[in-house]
Amino acid sequence: MVFLTDHLNFMASMMRVCLILLWIRILVQPHILQLKAVQVFPPINFTLTVSALAQVLLSWKPSPNQEQKNYTIRYDVKILTPVFEEYDTTKTHSFQTAVLHNGFSAHVRTLLFHKGLQMTSDWVTAELQPPPGAENTAVTDLSCVTHFTVSSTVSLHCTWLPGKEAPEDTKYFLFYRYETYTEECQDYIKDKWNRNVECRFSVTHIAPGEIDELIVIHINGSSKYAAIKPFQQLFNQNAIEKVNVPRNVTVFLEQNDLVATWEKPLSTFPKGCFEYEFYLINLKSGNEQVSKTYSHDFRLRIDVTGRYSVQIRANHHKCAVNGFWSDWSETLYIGENKQENLIVWSLTVLCVSTCSTVTLIAIKNKYTELLAAVSF
Repeated sequence: MVFLTDHLNFMASMMRVCLILLWIRILVQPHILQLKAVQVFPPINFTLTVSALAQVLLSWKPSPNQEQKNYTIRYDVKILTPVFEEYDTTKTHSFQTAVLHNGFSAHVRTLLFHKGLQMTSDWVTAELQPPPGAENTAVTDLSCVTHFTVSSTVSLHCTWLPGKEAPEDTKYFLFYRYETYTEECQDYIKDKWNRNVECRFSVTHIAPGEIDELIVIHINGSSKYAAIKPFQQLFNQNAIEKVNVPRNVTVFLEQNDLVATWEKPLSTFPKGCFEYEFYLINLKSGNEQVSKTYSHDFRLRIDVTGRYSVQIRANHHKCAVNGFWSDWSETLYIGENKQENLIVWSLTVLCVSTCSTVTLIAIKNKYTELLAAVSF
């Protein structure tokens, strides 16, 4: 009897599933048939245009043969090189920021939507060839650092090494692009072959306080003996910022505690956007300690008979990706090494006593000589 009941329940469940599937088929099949009758055409005139340093404009047009009716049309875009990325858009153009010294390629296709159903066209492809240049003539080991200055502007400093196959007469030229602004370096430092290997911008158009904006660095070159291959690199502006040193650092003793306080570095970020490292050296024992904190003060129980040195440094935290740690603050000292003071005092007393004794003996000898002279 139990088996029969279970069997009937199973059959009832299967019947419900079949009815649901039949209902879906009745509801959806007309739309499927309708979409099957629609041909989806790929976009036309798909082109890639370099619109700025390390920036490509992808543009295309809808196929004139494409039916519109009540359909929704979007476009599926795939960036193949240099870095894979896929997205869709309703527009017929798209800007991409990417390094271009190794070329650029992309696909695009039409997406047609109707009442929750989707059809796609074939892909169309476009490609940018790498710029000309001899192998191993491009710069290597490019490194850049920004710094927020007291004038509330951002400086930029970049260094690099010449390509291994770059001739000795190679001249490298650096450009940076930030958003829509592009500038060429005017202040270079040269190596022993008179090749530019370092560039400084004391003032730039980089906006301080922005989050995750990209800085484009482009370096090309010229030589009488070879075509110099250009090189590009993208930097997150927060990741290459050399954070300023914490300000107004003070250290004092409070009973048996060492207490340090400071203010946030010079920056457009609020004070909650930084982390700090506290560097303490016990000059009596030689022990060193580095502690991390997110506040603007630090308290530590210490041996008050010792003498200590204290330094603080800062970096981004929470509000932006970590940059380069600041330099350490000026070294501050606190406490007295009482054992050393006792030794110094003892040596001083001994020295004074010795000098006094020697002086008295000299005086006595001189007096004795004078008496002997008088008696004679």
